[in-house]
Amino acid sequence: MLIWVAVKDLSPDQALATLGLELADDEEARDVAGWPNFLERHDYQDRIFMGRLAGNWLLLFGNLDEEEKGALAELAQFGPAFLGNISRIGCFAEGHGYVDGEEAWSVEYDYESREPADALRVDWPLPPEISAIIDQARAAEASGQGSDIGIDLFFEIPGRMSKALCGFNPHEEPPPGFRWSMLQRIGGEPAPKPRPKGFLARLFGGR
Repeated sequence: MLIWVAVKDLSPDQALATLGLELADDEEARDVAGWPNFLERHDYQDRIFMGRLAGNWLLLFGNLDEEEKGALAELAQFGPAFLGNISRIGCFAEGHGYVDGEEAWSVEYDYESREPADALRVDWPLPPEISAIIDQARAAEASGQGSDIGIDLFFEIPGRMSKALCGFNPHEEPPPGFRWSMLQRIGGEPAPKPRPKGFLARLFGGR
């Protein structure tokens, strides 16, 4: 699942120190334009990436798990923040707004695990510009928009919220001029475990 956090006025040095990370040794994964190719680069999985957005927002993201999501949420202590998470497996999406280091509101969409009428949940009063995004999606869904071309409008709500706040939407191309760098543990990532050899490895597809 793609997890991201955008924090206003957060410096790269603050982010690295809090997460205990540094810029990756791989020069080809530092200060790169565009978006990481997660489909072809399997070594990009489970890694955190960082890039600047307009308005002095710092974006950190990656195909991560719940543990890394918790680590990224800690960065909200440094400024207004948005934490998002989308997974096409099960059609799950969520967005959380942070103010003064505390979660101020959240939106969660879980198509697979809930009844349709309860799939979209909202907690705490939303800022007007964020509430308007939900109202627009509900109105569009009620009129049948999206279903005719296979788009789940509710699934895209957290991405649209993120764009309204910091300019980043995971469903769209990155903003013009966006550049990213991959991060690693201080001192480097551990070497991958060697693949098994022998009869069982051959039996189950090993080389």
